[in-house]
Amino acid sequence: MGANTSFVGGRVTAGDLNLVYGEGSWTQITPGVTQPASGALADGTDGFVTMPGDVIEIRIPITTTLRGDNLNAKLLVSAGSGADKDIADGVIAASYRVENQAGEQAAPEAGEAELGETVDVRGLVSSNDGVTAQWQVVVTVKVTADYRWTDAEPMLDLRQWVMGGVNISLEQVREGPGFTEAGDA
Repeated sequence: MGANTSFVGGRVTAGDLNLVYGEGSWTQITPGVTQPASGALADGTDGFVTMPGDVIEIRIPITTTLRGDNLNAKLLVSAGSGADKDIADGVIAASYRVENQAGEQAAPEAGEAELGETVDVRGLVSSNDGVTAQWQVVVTVKVTADYRWTDAEPMLDLRQWVMGGVNISLEQVREGPGFTEAGDA
């Protein structure tokens, strides 16, 4: 069955959850740093060396489209497998929030969510005609590993960490404003 199909008795149209990524960026937001490093995610971070206490903010613009009267969604942000290991090993800590087009926090209600946690995004709504909205997913990475002192050439003995990509998805849910259980209508 496609998105639209006809059968004897009427026409059935499937809903739509659509998410489009924009070009992401990263910025060092470490307190006290007067000349923070930054760049486009696509360009990488060559030449930028972090140390314990550094804080990096990754911003990824997204556009969502939800179409369907009885369709709701939550947002899920997770990291690549390299980051999962670095988080588990205590090398980095990472969390996220979602901002609306005006720059106001739309999810979670306060603070930041853990990577891998789905969030209700205030304003992420659907209608039969479809609703399109722009958002910023903001991932905050804190370098938490211990300082290491070495007699060796310092640049040869650096511990590296990796974000390994940021995965963003819409997860359909069967709850929330506008959703009706079968037989409730």
